[in-house]
Amino acid sequence: MITVDCGITSVDEVRYLMESGIDVIVTDHHECKQELPQAVAVLNPHKPGCTYPFKDLSGAGVAFKLVQAICISTAGGKVNSGITGGVENHGTAGGTDRYMKYIDLAALSTIADIVPLVGENRILAGLGLKAMTSTGNIGLEALIRASGYGGREISSYAVAFGLAPRVNAAGRLGSADRAVRLFTTDKMVVAEAIARELNEENRLRQETENEILEQAAAYVEEKLDPAKEKVLVICGENWHHGVIGIVASKITERYYRPSIIISIDEDGTGKASARSIRNFDLFGALSACEDLLDRFGGHEMAAGLTIQSSRIEDFRKRINEYADSVLTDEDMIPCLKIDAFVESGDLTLESVSELDKMAPHGESNPKPRFGYMGLRIADIKTVGTGKHLKLRLCDADMSIEAIGFNMGELVQQYRAGDAVDVVFTPDINEWNGSRRLQLIIMDIKPCVFAKLDKNIVFDLSNDYNNVMKLINSLRQQYRLDPAALIPERAELEAVFRYVRARWRAGSTIGSSNGSANGSNSGSTNGSDNGNSAGCSSFTIENLHELSWQMSARLGIRMNYFKLKKALEIFSELGLLKLENAEPGGLVVKQSDGADRVCLETSTLYTRLQAVRRVFNEDAAQNL
Repeated sequence: MITVDCGITSVDEVRYLMESGIDVIVTDHHECKQELPQAVAVLNPHKPGCTYPFKDLSGAGVAFKLVQAICISTAGGKVNSGITGGVENHGTAGGTDRYMKYIDLAALSTIADIVPLVGENRILAGLGLKAMTSTGNIGLEALIRASGYGGREISSYAVAFGLAPRVNAAGRLGSADRAVRLFTTDKMVVAEAIARELNEENRLRQETENEILEQAAAYVEEKLDPAKEKVLVICGENWHHGVIGIVASKITERYYRPSIIISIDEDGTGKASARSIRNFDLFGALSACEDLLDRFGGHEMAAGLTIQSSRIEDFRKRINEYADSVLTDEDMIPCLKIDAFVESGDLTLESVSELDKMAPHGESNPKPRFGYMGLRIADIKTVGTGKHLKLRLCDADMSIEAIGFNMGELVQQYRAGDAVDVVFTPDINEWNGSRRLQLIIMDIKPCVFAKLDKNIVFDLSNDYNNVMKLINSLRQQYRLDPAALIPERAELEAVFRYVRARWRAGSTIGSSNGSANGSNSGSTNGSDNGNSAGCSSFTIENLHELSWQMSARLGIRMNYFKLKKALEIFSELGLLKLENAEPGGLVVKQSDGADRVCLETSTLYTRLQAVRRVFNEDAAQNL
């Protein structure tokens, strides 16, 4: 008997088989307990004393290495450790590359198991994804077509969200035998029939998963307090064992807490799946509660366990006490790291295609994440029966589609015309022979520049240190530099020329509905657009919109915060008067003051320059 992805903690079971005359080889990648099974061989990179150089193989990856070694040794080759001693160096010599016929399945399982796609895993996945496009496995070919990826290049995303869920569905709701038959049959008609079955099974799995997820979320809201409990232990009767792992992942994502979903059978036995967050070793936490558990296994981020229902409350208390001792408040705050902030000119088909050269992407090697500040929502709706968020986002000179998976509820928080900051991964959407850019939204928030304007108010009662603390905090989050916050003299001059031109034109500007040709265009050439009489005031309906127009047409770097501060500086100097206009707009009126003034006489201007000096001093110290 050869185990795959299991057996490392099955000491008693392996002993029974060995004593019964059945030789056992254990191949596993889960964490080891102190006692190892006494098998003919135990293959596990985490086994104490194991010198294998790569420790993050998936369970199927370990099995693939066993196949690789057998192929090499039976062909008279020398087995070396590591990928360079196998896939790369042995090539076709002596037929030792026979194991490569399984590289596509090894890639599928490596990506599906969400192991780090770095090192040898990245090589396995990369070679396997290429092999999938012309796979010799009839079952895999049928599955690819049934999943809608026939004739297309297979990416790690396609495997993780298209192929893998259908394979897993076989074992989650029924017997995994069908997946085995799918990948071992040599009859296309059988493969296609099984692939159709798995499609339907996956649909039923999604329905079951959603039902249990709703019940689990209701349990949290009614019986637990996520503000106090760092580990969410959630119970339900007769929840399907095959989907509670997915539910645990979604609960962890929703509340950003380690979660343990326990399904209690009629006899009072609870079987559970658990998922964790960064900085919380789930296997270590379960080890601290071992006396309360019938059995458990897993690793830092995911685990399974069996427990009697009478011990669940003691277990909930114990594991939360453990969590209190190792997790800080900061650990409980989800953190989304951004690789860079971009502007519209950075997003092209060519630049995104260049990023694809870093594929395959996955766990520990994610697609690059980018931030974009100050986008306008041109259109917002839900798709997928309200599950997903569909957006069209605009900058002054860019319009692009975006999709937020499982973010449909945000349609209640935002509306067309809102200014937002987004975190996204860029993607190329291919459909009917056309290729278009789209953004895969990972997070969306109200525009930071409006937040800055609301919270940074320089007046006599203002605590300057608190202002700098806020700016420094936002600077760390958004990597803001002085040019993003503080208008330069040349920018102030350009804004004021723009304002004077609008007085002559006498129109409403900065409207989200304004066209590029009419009176709402924000023209800067000083013409009156047909209104020779001019006007002593005009209305800015949308400061975000006006800042985008200025950036595009004046060639300056403008945003809501800088524009608002520029107008406030002009108001302080007596160059114009400002009045609030609903909702959130401004009325700009001519003033009787002088046309020429000294900027340094503005308190707001000098204090903003002081902020610039602090920026520059910090930058010099960090060189």
